[in-house]
Amino acid sequence: MPLLLCPNCNTSMQNVARSGVEIDMCPSCRGVWLDRGELEKLLEGQRDERSGQQQDRQRFEREVSDFHRDPEDWKRKHPYDSKHGGHRYDDDYHYRKKKKGFDIFDIFD
Repeated sequence: MPLLLCPNCNTSMQNVARSGVEIDMCPSCRGVWLDRGELEKLLEGQRDERSGQQQDRQRFEREVSDFHRDPEDWKRKHPYDSKHGGHRYDDDYHYRKKKKGFDIFDIFD
């Protein structure tokens, strides 16, 4: 491996793996230098990530539109009480006060 020097500060650069791509980085000035094709590989990874986020967004919008179209049908398809300890959608407005924890100084009263 040839010794690469930073063009800005003349210190030896180190290879760093980012997103599966080996890039050259200067530890003192934090400059980054890319070889041929490395930028395209980094951008390709970003495109893949963005497409996954776009699919998640579309799935979320579809769920929201299904809910607004028929909320009762949506609630039947997504049972809230089966996952969350028996709580139901209609019981959400009841607030339960948090119980006071045990305090060691109560013994001395």
